[in-house]
Amino acid sequence: MRIQWFRVLLGGFLIEVVLAIVLLGGFAAAGVKIADGVSTSSALIIGLACLVVAFLIVWWLGRGVRNDLVVHGFLMGLAATLLYLALVAGSGQLSSALVTYGPATFIILNAVRVVGAALGGAACERGRAARQAAMPEA
Repeated sequence: MRIQWFRVLLGGFLIEVVLAIVLLGGFAAAGVKIADGVSTSSALIIGLACLVVAFLIVWWLGRGVRNDLVVHGFLMGLAATLLYLALVAGSGQLSSALVTYGPATFIILNAVRVVGAALGGAACERGRAARQAAMPEA
């Protein structure tokens, strides 16, 4: 197994950048203040965004990965999660994030990002297998 680390790190970075733009911009435009607490509907929106964004970015970047797409997707999701945790902890906001989200919701939302990325890798791998099966032998 050969991991393409540059692609893994790029994927993790892109997942977090897109999530920050979409979620922070979307909640600001809607007038929702996440710092006041995360409602159930906000948590569902965040979870869905984490799943979809991670899936799409891994699916897009996965086209350049030669093998082990699910592993690469998982690692991209893990890199994105570690980047998020480093940013939150580095700014001294980890305890307030845990209070804002609640510990269980915080863990679940971060896990959803990793699951979405792994699913993106699986979808990319399945699409590649289907394309290869459909190609006539020369």
